Amino acid sequence: SMDREMMQQYQQLQQQMEEMQEQLEQIKERAEEVEQAVEGVEELESVEEGSEVLVPIGAGVYAFAELKDSETVVTNVGGEAFEERDLDSARELLEDQETQLRDTEQQLEEDMEEMQQQLQQIQMQIQQQQQQGEQ
Repeated sequence: SMDREMMQQYQQLQQQMEEMQEQLEQIKERAEEVEQAVEGVEELESVEEGSEVLVPIGAGVYAFAELKDSETVVTNVGGEAFEERDLDSARELLEDQETQLRDTEQQLEEDMEEMQQQLQQIQMQIQQQQQQGEQ
């Protein structure tokens, strides 16, 4: 029946929206990481070589280290591959990444808004059918 098809469509849309919501959270997290990295690169610009710095090891643990080179960073370019970059080029790379992430975030939010409207339309149609069925 029409009613049942609509319910199925409704459930599919809901599931899609939940998946998109998860994707959105991941993208937002990644964008925040990139933003922090940009700040880190900017801070390096004012740090002198030989300065003592804290290096994150993970899980809130840091090691004391002496900064040997404050003008170069190493970036992961995929898998096990790394390359050295100067600070300007590293910042550009990160800012590009952030822009892409924010664009994707915006696109997802727009898509979800459209889906929300579709869900509401289906809901109204189902309600109308139920009311007609009751008459």
